[in-house]
Amino acid sequence: MSTATVTAPPVEKAAEKPAEQTTETNGVRPRIRGIDLARGLALFGMFAVHVGPSSDVGGVTGALMFVASGHSSILFATLAGLSLALLSGGATPPGASDPRRTRLRIAVRGLLIMAIGVTLTAMGTPVAVILAYYGVFFLLAIPFLRLTARTLLVIAGCWALAGPVVALLVQSWWWGSSAADVVARVDPITLISGEGIDQLLVTGIYPAVTWMPFILVGLALGRLDIARLSRTTMLAIGIGMAFVAYGFSALLTPLGPRPVAGPPDASGSLDWSILLGADAHTGSTFEIVGGIGVALAVLAVCLAVAERLPRLTRPVVAAGSMSLTIYVLHVLTINVAGLDAMPGQPLWVLLAFVAGAVAFALIWFRFARRGPLESLVHSTTAALVTRKSSLTTDPTTDRRTHS
Repeated sequence: MSTATVTAPPVEKAAEKPAEQTTETNGVRPRIRGIDLARGLALFGMFAVHVGPSSDVGGVTGALMFVASGHSSILFATLAGLSLALLSGGATPPGASDPRRTRLRIAVRGLLIMAIGVTLTAMGTPVAVILAYYGVFFLLAIPFLRLTARTLLVIAGCWALAGPVVALLVQSWWWGSSAADVVARVDPITLISGEGIDQLLVTGIYPAVTWMPFILVGLALGRLDIARLSRTTMLAIGIGMAFVAYGFSALLTPLGPRPVAGPPDASGSLDWSILLGADAHTGSTFEIVGGIGVALAVLAVCLAVAERLPRLTRPVVAAGSMSLTIYVLHVLTINVAGLDAMPGQPLWVLLAFVAGAVAFALIWFRFARRGPLESLVHSTTAALVTRKSSLTTDPTTDRRTHS
């Protein structure tokens, strides 16, 4: 049995896999290369959204920019769910050896990632930072860790149908309500960063109410043993889901007003037509299903390509292996450079970000086993979980009555 560590941002995992599917960096536990390749592409897609050209430029560049918008973050979220599955046992009974310790590790990691995200947002960055949302996703995923792949997929499907409706109803009521004012005054996350728990759960750009299906599908992939799934089947299912979702949305959208990308604004209006669209961050069922389809297709291709072309994919795999660090560095660089984190930059700016990320990752892994922030999260999690476990098992701290 071999083990692997992946980051989405960082989540440690353990799962059996074929040797050719894995890689080891300076002593780090073997990793599934295809997952790191997909995560690296997701990172570069986020770069494209923040510092790339506009999709209006047309041609191949414009098409890639269009695909990157929305799909990159969805792929990232799906891989996060997959990482959680592998951390909690992969295809084996989840967390069978020590389920309580596994849940604690995931909770601590989620809180640490949330703290990093809140800190970045508090700096006033123009980037819509996803890390705090990821931390919430990790915490919300804990009750689902012991479920089978079939059950997870059923729940994900039901959530994809109901979540957008719930989000629209809550968002239309929430804006301007007295409850929103109260939360804004007492929520510590809002007071620190200006982006509070209400946004992380329902009203933000990556709200849990419509993004948890991505996590659940990723969990299901891990329970099915991702390393042994048929790449062809996964690719076919992904393409089929994307075709059906985006096709039906294109047919239905003309029946109502043109949906506006993103969640409803603060006017409190209830526009049901938004549920017919599939644009990035509309949070509709069509966007969820289509986004999952694209994520499955990309992951299938990455697993196959990384297995057959390990040397060629090594630079992207290296960047994907330290996704938390690279993501944070790209946000900080945008801040320092005074960029507005909106499409419309020259292509060379995007290429410079990609080249810098790859160079940093390749050089760093020549001297270290993990990325700097990955090491920080790993060591902090290990220390806190070990301390908690020792306090729990220490008989001098056990006040229960024994018979």
